[in-house]
Amino acid sequence: MTKLVRSDLLHHRLAIPRLVAAVSLLAVGAVHLQQYIVRYYRVIPTIGPLFLLNFIAATLLGLYLLVPARARVSRVRLLADTTVALSGMGVAAGGLVALIISEHAPLFGFMEHGYRFAIVFTIASEVVAILALGVFLALSLAASRKRDSGRPSPAAPPTVAPLTES
Repeated sequence: MTKLVRSDLLHHRLAIPRLVAAVSLLAVGAVHLQQYIVRYYRVIPTIGPLFLLNFIAATLLGLYLLVPARARVSRVRLLADTTVALSGMGVAAGGLVALIISEHAPLFGFMEHGYRFAIVFTIASEVVAILALGVFLALSLAASRKRDSGRPSPAAPPTVAPLTES
């Protein structure tokens, strides 16, 4: 019974950063789509397709993170979660770095000017996504190690008590 309670508690602790990361990535994707369509970034060579790609990646990763996980997850799900968390961090950090570069020097011939609301919102969303995904990844990997430490290693030989004569 104690294991069940600990497992449920860990599941809930993982759900919070997972949800925050999902919402942040969806916000990043939404802003990139809005800029692509409304601000006509779609006509800017290289930058336009990159904005569309950022929208697609951030949205897919955010939607994946909205899929709830059971309290006990398989190794495949852990691998998928780890891959999604690292990919989400890459998408958010890549967008943040590209934005900072474009504020100070041309990036693929394009320069961004000023910090209007969409830029500030994107920066905040990307930073929150990176932090939440980092927390999610750390908690997830710690839980996996803790769960695996209680199991015997598959490569370990079975232990047999020696026979004693009385």
